[in-house]
Amino acid sequence: MKILYKYLPIAVFLIVINTITHGCQQANENGNQNKPMAVRHVHVQNEKTNQTAANKAKDQLLKKEEVTEVRGANSEKDLVLAVQVEQFDRFRLKNIEKQTKAALKKDFPDHSIDISTDQKIYWELDKLEKQLENKKISDKKLKKKLGKIKKLMKEKP
Repeated sequence: MKILYKYLPIAVFLIVINTITHGCQQANENGNQNKPMAVRHVHVQNEKTNQTAANKAKDQLLKKEEVTEVRGANSEKDLVLAVQVEQFDRFRLKNIEKQTKAALKKDFPDHSIDISTDQKIYWELDKLEKQLENKKISDKKLKKKLGKIKKLMKEKP
């Protein structure tokens, strides 16, 4: 009986540690499966809805260490992007928006550039990218959608 009381706390401790490490391992495996794409390159054959400017801008923004994901689309004169940043960098949202806009203005001087860190804008651009990818949107509708998204960006929370 004395042996049981002597080794019981050690056995309970080992069982608890084993359970915790096994649970954490499964959480990490599930987390990797649900991770969204950081960037989606939209390739469209139609020249009017050409998305090369948006794709180049997305690649450039992803090189910044604070940016985790980017969504965006462009028309002939508009380039609209939404970025998601790391949690700690959310304190500097306005500064990040200003810096990225200035950097992109140099590379795309012929486009009107709008950048947002708002989640709603990110979702809208994600839906728009999916429509562009599936070729379910025309050039006229693309311009109309981008105008609607730009209007949403100007609204104050």
